Amino acid sequence: MQHCDTEFARESRRYLHQHPELSGQEYNTANFIREKLTEFGIAYQNVGETGTFAWIKGRQDNGRKILLRADIDALPIAEQTNLSYKSVNPGVMHACGHDIHAAALLAAAKKLAEVQASFSGTVLLAFQQAEEFGHGAQYFQEQGLLTGYDRAFGVHIAPDVPVGTIVLSRKADAASCDFFRITLTGQKAHTSKPHLGRDALQAGAVLVGEIAKLPSRLLPASEPVNIGIGTFKAGNSYNIIADSAVIEGSFRAFSEDSRQQLKEKISELADSTALGYGVQVYCEYECFAKALINDETARQEVADVAASLWGQDKVKISEQPLFGFAADDFSEYLQVSPGAYAHVGVYREGSASARVLHNEKLAPAEEAVDIAADLHINYALAYLGRDGYAQVGPGQAEGIY
Repeated sequence: MQHCDTEFARESRRYLHQHPELSGQEYNTANFIREKLTEFGIAYQNVGETGTFAWIKGRQDNGRKILLRADIDALPIAEQTNLSYKSVNPGVMHACGHDIHAAALLAAAKKLAEVQASFSGTVLLAFQQAEEFGHGAQYFQEQGLLTGYDRAFGVHIAPDVPVGTIVLSRKADAASCDFFRITLTGQKAHTSKPHLGRDALQAGAVLVGEIAKLPSRLLPASEPVNIGIGTFKAGNSYNIIADSAVIEGSFRAFSEDSRQQLKEKISELADSTALGYGVQVYCEYECFAKALINDETARQEVADVAASLWGQDKVKISEQPLFGFAADDFSEYLQVSPGAYAHVGVYREGSASARVLHNEKLAPAEEAVDIAADLHINYALAYLGRDGYAQVGPGQAEGIY
């Protein structure tokens, strides 16, 4: 087994944590990553302004390629930890662990470059921007980079899991996320004479209520879906019938069929509301992420490697999606090839760290970056077939649970 340079991994993580940047603004982060890749002799290309795609080729081409991905953006949260390396950027914090993800992949890249003469095939590295915004993977798609690999792998910190433990969802890990905006257009009138107007506010309020009922009416309980409406804006005066209203929200599911049914039903409800209230409606949709579904073979491969590193008792399989209805656009990488997402525990008993993501007091155990890096390194080498490793792949991973 190979292990990362612990000092480098932790120093990198501390630097990234101290200098967080919001989605699409990760300029310093990208420069840091690219400088280190250059130092390690790893070839790369820019993806958009702040993403980076790199590759490490082994001694020969055995036809296998594995893609390792890390997200790099931070959140608009004012940090409230006592860390000596807390954020120096006011109102911005790595409260979702992307500093650990990026540093772990960078440490893995360093080690893989050092041992590249001992393995065959190719390791692809995606340092992805704008995951929190929901569009980061699209930059890689637009440049034709999400193609031609055989496995995709990534990690995410788990603040409610003890440090040293690895958890993988058996299959579904995160839901899809589709944004929707519904614009209703009516006609102004004095509120004392509503019959002379077309009330977009009232129509919108009815539509909000009907959309909220969809999960229980459209699909069986065995097919979980979620609809959340975050904004409803209408009107500009207490005595004027609102001539416009805008509703924004999202719907989430674990299957493509459910996604399509929800989209179609929302549009049908909007159309019927328009007819009933004499307003016009315009529906817009945008997919931020498809459902993240672990491939069973890839998930078992990762579990086998993790068990060989830290022991079978440190590897857990969850029957439920670990992200619940939250979404992660690592799912886009799984549209190309089988792959898996592993959750790395970061909680230490007695720590003051929050046990939820997107919290101002999140302070993950520092050794989690070493663990995440080692998992990247050893899964890549096992899949590619490094000297001394039993190559994993379809039909070769043995069950350990």
